[in-house]
Amino acid sequence: MFYSLPKTRLTLGAIIVLSGLMVGCSDNASEDNTAGGDNTIDRSAAPQKVQVPTLAYDESSVVLVWEKPEQYSDIKDYNVYMNGKLIGNANANHDLHSPAKPYIDNFYQNIDSEDWHTKIGLHNYTVTGLMPATEYRFTVRAVYADGNESVDSETVKQKTNAAPHLIDVKTFGARGDGETLDTVAIQSAIDDCTLERYAQGCKVQLTEGKYKSGALFLHSNMTFEIAENAVLLGSADAADYPLEKGYTLYPYTNPAPLPKRPPSLLNVLEEDDQGSTHAGTFENIRIVGKGTIDGNGWTRGISAGGVDEIADEIGNILPQYRASKEDKVNSDGILAKSQVAVAVGEGMSLTEAYKNRRSSLMTLRGIRNLYVDGLTILNPAFHGVMVLESENVVMNALSHTTFDANNADGIEFGNSQNVMVFNNFFDTGDDCVNFAAGYGAGVQEFGQKAQSGAWIFNNYFRNGHGAVVAGSHTGAWIEKIRAEDNVMYLTFVGLRMKSRPYYGGGARDVVFRDNAMVSINEQPFVFTIKYAADVNDTVPASEPAQFRDVTVKNVTIDGTNKRNSILVDGMTVAEMESAYGFAFGRDAFHQGLNFENVKFKNTRATDISFLRDSQFNQVIFENVPAAWKFMQVQDVVLKDKANDSVLTTTGSDVLTLEAATE
Repeated sequence: MFYSLPKTRLTLGAIIVLSGLMVGCSDNASEDNTAGGDNTIDRSAAPQKVQVPTLAYDESSVVLVWEKPEQYSDIKDYNVYMNGKLIGNANANHDLHSPAKPYIDNFYQNIDSEDWHTKIGLHNYTVTGLMPATEYRFTVRAVYADGNESVDSETVKQKTNAAPHLIDVKTFGARGDGETLDTVAIQSAIDDCTLERYAQGCKVQLTEGKYKSGALFLHSNMTFEIAENAVLLGSADAADYPLEKGYTLYPYTNPAPLPKRPPSLLNVLEEDDQGSTHAGTFENIRIVGKGTIDGNGWTRGISAGGVDEIADEIGNILPQYRASKEDKVNSDGILAKSQVAVAVGEGMSLTEAYKNRRSSLMTLRGIRNLYVDGLTILNPAFHGVMVLESENVVMNALSHTTFDANNADGIEFGNSQNVMVFNNFFDTGDDCVNFAAGYGAGVQEFGQKAQSGAWIFNNYFRNGHGAVVAGSHTGAWIEKIRAEDNVMYLTFVGLRMKSRPYYGGGARDVVFRDNAMVSINEQPFVFTIKYAADVNDTVPASEPAQFRDVTVKNVTIDGTNKRNSILVDGMTVAEMESAYGFAFGRDAFHQGLNFENVKFKNTRATDISFLRDSQFNQVIFENVPAAWKFMQVQDVVLKDKANDSVLTTTGSDVLTLEAATE
């Protein structure tokens, strides 16, 4: 079940100069660059679908990504050619541009000491030192273990932007001293950055300094840059995040309207957000730089008296934020404390205030074409980066260091389409990459779109409740996700799917392949509709949530401390009615889970129930006695050196089997 995401180049019909970026009418069409233009060359062994992701270029650089050819086991690297000349290889290029790369190197050099794990491939490249307003041609070749190359990929052409007009926020009065509130000055610079004023495009810059600010609001056709040695620091005062400028998560009004949330530190929102904004309301926004965005949400130290920071596995310093909860926010919080206190003072319950009145770092809604690159993400009072109802979104080379702040997801996508996440480092207080799609009957009532199309690759997932996560809001379906060539170390769960039966929808068409996982804190794979941490008052969906058509292939897992290596659960009609008071027409079950060439060692046994029409082909377990446990399954194929069966169990019958080993 391998599928390809659509190319993400832009076709606008005419050349439009944007703020710090240029989008042309070219759709990045390929051209043959061989002598004579021979179109009969077999390029099946070459890198496939070489492309420039959405807005992944400026006046001096271009980012290239590509898919692996069908046969890739012997590929060790990729060479990149510009205008017919070799300019470098992917592995070395990642040393310069990917915060994930040193961790990946350490993983294979020191953690994978027995050379046992799946080897990931790096398939993107950042080209720098280019001239403005100049067209370049790029091809990529696979490099094999013997040093030979494949033929060229098809050619991709990209024109760099014209040099934009630069707006330093200090020219509008920002002090950058860490004490003065710079909100008005920075917002004035943003408001000045328009195509009407600067036809060549413009870029708002935070140069070296610490800029204390409340909520800021970006608009279409601009670049916002936080430069190296610059920090955008969130104000600790709730008044600097006016609720009237905030947003509603969903437009649902039954059984009651959802509460409004305050804006984030950095926002793209309609003035009177009602919980739904169509993609294209805003367009062509770049948020970039080597600087830091710090939400000022919590005090340091996982617990009171704990260390403020640690040295990680490669010696880098990671901040440690307070692992708090609603009844401790007054002692643990900074911005979180202020915002919850104001809401409680207005009459809101502590539980509702904690859930709905904390600001995230970014809330970006209704955008067509969004590129976020290079930043370090610190200490949100709530979530990290939220991207809602947007399309053509790229998240490249970000460092999410939010552990163990409460609810501090890395990136959360909601009802968005066609997204890429690559070269990121994650050490988060909640899920690393999370997908949501609404819940309950409100999904159909308001015609919410599926969360559809995601490519997640070349990332390093450290702490986080889950590396790649679907749910718990699954109502409009989360679909067409490919997560490949990632490393996971210390993550609580690798692939995590979670929902509640009455949320409806689910996740489908997911490929999780060529990933390496070590010391997973709880469970490598979770498919649960008994998620208890998120309880919403909602009108139930017509069908219970389901996870289906999921392929897990060429994945290695060494070590999990607590729970099952694979958890799949469901509920009968009677169980759901007893638990929730809702009567559904069928049991909540899952189908089409296909595990192939997956290796576990030093884990715990599986716990698989309510599963149909699925396969476990050449899945091995080392040092895991009685590894297979099945209950209430139907037509599940188990095929390996020790088993060759089609399994069906009913009622309370439990089937326990030994697994194959290497």
